[in-house]
Formats: sequence, structure tokens, C-alpha cells
Amino acid sequence: MAANEFLRRHISLEDRNAKLWRYMPIKRFEEMAAGSYLWFSRADKFDDAFEGATNDFTKKIVQYGPDVTPEMVKHFEKVHIWWKQWTFVNCWHLSRRENALMWAAYAKQGVVVQTTYEKLAAHLPENACLSPVLYRDFEREIIPEGTHIRYYVKRHYFRDEREVRAVIVSPPPTPMGTEDLTRSNPDLGIRVKVNLNSLLEAVVCRPYASHNEIDERSKFCRGAGLTVPTVESQLSGSPRWV
Repeated sequence: MAANEFLRRHISLEDRNAKLWRYMPIKRFEEMAAGSYLWFSRADKFDDAFEGATNDFTKKIVQYGPDVTPEMVKHFEKVHIWWKQWTFVNCWHLSRRENALMWAAYAKQGVVVQTTYEKLAAHLPENACLSPVLYRDFEREIIPEGTHIRYYVKRHYFRDEREVRAVIVSPPPTPMGTEDLTRSNPDLGIRVKVNLNSLLEAVVCRPYASHNEIDERSKFCRGAGLTVPTVESQLSGSPRWV
């Protein structure tokens, strides 16, 4: 089963107009806006070492056939690890509104850009998969198999991230069509060109940003050709005491 078909069947998102948020530092946002692209990071550069991994529970249930030797299993492991550097991921947060914890973790002095699942799906290239992440207890639950699909499964400790991912797997071609395990990826990720004006619905400045800061962000966006609104964070405002 193709990866996108599996994801549609088993990790579907019913509300195609659901809001997605991408939190980022100012430098990353300015680079994205100036270049009109989405940044896909290499999966092996994430902090979570379990990206793309399976688990012991799965292997106790889904076992290799008798013709698969221990040497072949070792080779399969090397291939999976090698593929990780050629797997590129673009991450979004699924929520109806801003999230204070996501601001603190990814964009304390930055911005968040907001779109919808439907718009993001429409702007991705054909070789990209898009789906919510499936959170699993690696001690007790089976991990689905598949080169793309593994990257849509994370340990249940990350459940609060409510992540939606776009994934592109793009290893270098070889004459024989096999993996060249001696080849390393010199890049940290890939840039995928998109029309940000039709993709994004808003650029949101950090909580409690001053009016001058919001004006500066708006001015930068106009200079970069972005026509989407630059707005104040919903977390901003003044508390009332009486």
C-alpha cells in the first residue's frame, strides 16, 4: 500500500480546514519569507533519536521469514539508518488557537505562521506525504512499517505536540537502483518553493510584542512580498485586577 493511501486510511484528519501553526525563530521566518519556501529538516538532525525507529514489541509479533539471515537483518538496519539522512520533515502544530507551550519551546522571540491542512496539502509537491503524527507507547503498541510511515509515529511522550508533518524521502539515485550506503548527505535539509501568499493566512508576532515590533514585522513582510496579515498574538493584552 502506498504511503499516502495508508495515511489516509489509518491516520486521517477529518477536518480538512483545521488550523495549522508553524512556530519559528525570527531568522528562520525571515529566510522563509525572503525565499518563499518551506524548510524540510533532515530527520536525523532532530533531537528525538527514535525518529523513524521501530520497537521490540513490533518485532516480537511481526517477524522475518526463515530465509532472512542475521546478516540480512544487520543490512536492513544499516539501510534504515542511512535513509534517515535522506528523509526530510516539515512540522506543524494542529490547534484551533495559539499554544503558549509551543511559543515557549520554539519561538520565544519569534513568530508563528498559520495556515490550514487543506491549503498545506494543496501546496506540497507530489512526492510529499502529509498526515497527523500517530503517538504510540513503544513498550506496548505495534509500530506500522514503511519507509515514509515510520516517520509519522512518535512515542506517546510527545502527544501534546499534536504534530502534523509533511515528509519527503529523496535518496540519491544510483545506476543500479540500490542504496549507496557509503554516500552521506552534505545538506541539513531542503527548501521547497511555495507561494506563501496563497498558503498562509496570518503571521503572528510573539506574545507581548510592542506595537513598534509588530509594525517592523509587517514592514518586513511587505518588503518580502508577503500580503498576508501580520497580527498581534492572542496571548497578548493587559491583565485586569479590579
